[in-house]
Amino acid sequence: VGGGTSGWMTAATLQHMFSDDIEVSLIESDKFKTIGVGESTIQPFNRFLELLDLADEDWMAECDATYKNSIRFTDFGNIGDQFEYPFGGLGSPDYKDKPEFQTWANLVAKYDLGINSFAELHNDNTFLAKYNRNTKNEGDKLRFDFDRSTAYHFNAEKFGQFLKKRHPNITHHVDHICGTEKDDDGSLKSVLGESGKSYSADLFVDCTGFQSLLLEKEMGSEFISFKPWLSNDSALATHIPYTNKEEQLTNVTNCTAIENGWVWNIPLWNNMGTGYCYSSDFVDDQTAEKEFKKHLGMDDVDLHKIDIRHGRRKNAWVKNVVGVGLSYAFVEPLESTSLASTHLIISRMIEVLQRRKFNLTKFDIDGFNYGAKQEIQEARSFVSIHYYLSSRCDTPYWKYQTQERELIHLDDGYHPSSMGQTFSSWYMKVLHQHSSEHVWDPSDKGVAYILAGMGHKPISEYYLNWVRQEHPDVDNHLENVYDQWRQYVDSISAYVKTLPSSYEFLKEHIYGLTDQQ
Repeated sequence: VGGGTSGWMTAATLQHMFSDDIEVSLIESDKFKTIGVGESTIQPFNRFLELLDLADEDWMAECDATYKNSIRFTDFGNIGDQFEYPFGGLGSPDYKDKPEFQTWANLVAKYDLGINSFAELHNDNTFLAKYNRNTKNEGDKLRFDFDRSTAYHFNAEKFGQFLKKRHPNITHHVDHICGTEKDDDGSLKSVLGESGKSYSADLFVDCTGFQSLLLEKEMGSEFISFKPWLSNDSALATHIPYTNKEEQLTNVTNCTAIENGWVWNIPLWNNMGTGYCYSSDFVDDQTAEKEFKKHLGMDDVDLHKIDIRHGRRKNAWVKNVVGVGLSYAFVEPLESTSLASTHLIISRMIEVLQRRKFNLTKFDIDGFNYGAKQEIQEARSFVSIHYYLSSRCDTPYWKYQTQERELIHLDDGYHPSSMGQTFSSWYMKVLHQHSSEHVWDPSDKGVAYILAGMGHKPISEYYLNWVRQEHPDVDNHLENVYDQWRQYVDSISAYVKTLPSSYEFLKEHIYGLTDQQ
């Protein structure tokens, strides 16, 4: 129930996986406009494409899609700073023959390296993002796996329509749902449309967006707010034209911190999607609009206001109703988690249905709900800590984020890093490793990238003196590593600059255009 990207992603996956066993219908209302802000993905989305047997050439050109190699953060740590959070690297197959994780900590203490040094040392994708180049790396000249270490920007609405066209066997109804019928045990029996039709099913998937028409309103799955972790509750969104496409069409999603939140910039093939995510606790809509237009450098732009409802429903699956997309949960798109969480829920649902061929018990549903809760709370926790690690305090908004907000005593069940670990204990672990053990956990690589990009260091020059007492030859070792690394940076930078720009790469591999076109 519900169209949009999440509705068609769900219907297409069910049809693709179970076409011989079930009938799939999609009911969407013509009274609501889809939110359509989920235009940027992360690598797990690639598994969804593989699930549907979709090659890049099958869909990208129809959806204005471009490749994404990194998330760029501008003015987040301090005004004027810019750092990359590239895909791949640590923990991926292309991470090999690199200096040990702790070596960077000693190097940055000795040489006071820049905020991108961590990413540059551990991830060659950093240079593709820095110079806006791309490659399939068929000669393995980089430590970079194109298939695993790129994601996508695309027009989410067009992607939904592409899936609709690709799966014509899905029964499609245009009707506004205005009521329901339930069985004696509280399960959903049917949904009622304004047309007078009744639609019955064994399983209902709620894709009705923030209103959560079935999961929350009909099945009573309580909404749990993420407000204590995440302040931003509003967004202004638009699309703007390119003025210099070859330069502006980059392979990164750029997140720029401004007065009362941050602005996303997502380069699509035909235009750029952009928006301002802000907190109504610190700025009203009119002032936010002025701030956004000032950032864009243009006044004549049509803006779409989005009221953000951060949080999740208590359970994603209640009896025979499953919530997918915004109808289950939402975390602001700072780490491009919206479409990621949507396809993860879909994939988890497919797995549960497959295990025992649609024979489900409460045990299966409990396991689904536990996993869904883990995934969305991981995203919430990770996004939340971005603000806490900043050094900005130039506006009341940023002062609250970095000086006044309290995270230590926040708790909301288990954090996914370890069974039984709460958010508070996970955060305390990060603090303990950083402040007491002077080492970051390489298995929690996302936090390490953000810590380093915000200018944090595991050790200081003072602490390095203690290392010298234990390892008198450490300076000679670090000098050798530093010289080798600088030579490598110079070599790889020179090579990457010879590669095609993102625009040229897309022209050749996806859009089939010549220089004259």
